[in-house]
Amino acid sequence: MALPKDAIPSLSECQCQICVEILIEPVTLPCNHTLCNPCFQSTVEKANLCCPFCRRRVSSWTRYHTRKNSLINMELWETIQKHYPKECKLRISGQGSEEIVDDYQPIRLLSEPGELRREYEEEISKVEAERRASEEEENKASEEYIQRLLAEEEEEEKKQAEKRRSEVEEQLKNDEELARKLSINIVSFRR
Repeated sequence: MALPKDAIPSLSECQCQICVEILIEPVTLPCNHTLCNPCFQSTVEKANLCCPFCRRRVSSWTRYHTRKNSLINMELWETIQKHYPKECKLRISGQGSEEIVDDYQPIRLLSEPGELRREYEEEISKVEAERRASEEEENKASEEYIQRLLAEEEEEEKKQAEKRRSEVEEQLKNDEELARKLSINIVSFRR
């Protein structure tokens, strides 16, 4: 929390965003997020050594400032004690301050009548179109795969038929050669 030197912070600016109470012994992290020391002890130091707001690691910073005993933002702590002593006493004694008012009002965005239904139907249409496109793509891929398998099978059948034909021709050639030799042997044997 960066304040000009003479500026008086509002009560809501002196509020811890974790416990939603006045900052007691405020700790300003290197990422400039400020929280009260009890919240720092319970959420940062004992839990995960990260800023609870932006998740920046503060382990080295914490060890260094703990050793130097400089975790507390003394300037801010003195300013808070000076301007809000009653609230500090209440908080230190364990009582909550009733005066801290969260002046944050969320912006309420309302949709026009039928807008949600229209968005829903548009999303459904997109999903349906994507599903149809996906199915068409799958069908096309399946058809191509089947055609490729059929072509490979046909090619394999052609190769097998050619192999059988060449084997038959080779066998016929061998049979003819054997028959010729036998006929020569028979003729020469008869003489």
